[in-house]
Amino acid sequence: MANVFDNYVGEQHIVCESSLLKATSCGHILSMIAHKDMDNGTIVTRGDWVEDQVFNSADYSDGDKPYLVLTTPIAYNSDRTLYQDECYFYNAEGEVMRCYELVVDDIFTVSEEAITALADEPVAGNYVTVSDGLYVESEAEGSGGLSCQILEKVAYTNYNAYRLHVRSVG
Repeated sequence: MANVFDNYVGEQHIVCESSLLKATSCGHILSMIAHKDMDNGTIVTRGDWVEDQVFNSADYSDGDKPYLVLTTPIAYNSDRTLYQDECYFYNAEGEVMRCYELVVDDIFTVSEEAITALADEPVAGNYVTVSDGLYVESEAEGSGGLSCQILEKVAYTNYNAYRLHVRSVG
């Protein structure tokens, strides 16, 4: 017997992991309200205080303090294993999300969809800067804002990802 859910096709989103973030041991992890739909791995900045230890989020610009959006990907529909896949998780506008303050020497990983590559795929040793909350590859280190170096490509079972090393947050 067929069911409408048998034909379900989810939109894939960015997957992110907190490889080595200072915020996980002694930095700041803030709760922020998503000002628009956004994936884990997006870079935002802190907006105004709301209440109950929650801030608004805002679009990141060079010179702002960068925060990495990385909410624990919990899916509530457990009808099929596929529905639990992390690549279908995102932070909807208005929801409270977890955001990690980034500092120099932090290392984190984002799936390849997060990076606009110069060629077919990002290259280890190149750099990324932030535009519209996501990453744009360049051959030279950026200045004036968040700049990360691509350390390596990580091949997971279902997707490729890139490990990023924070070089500057200015």
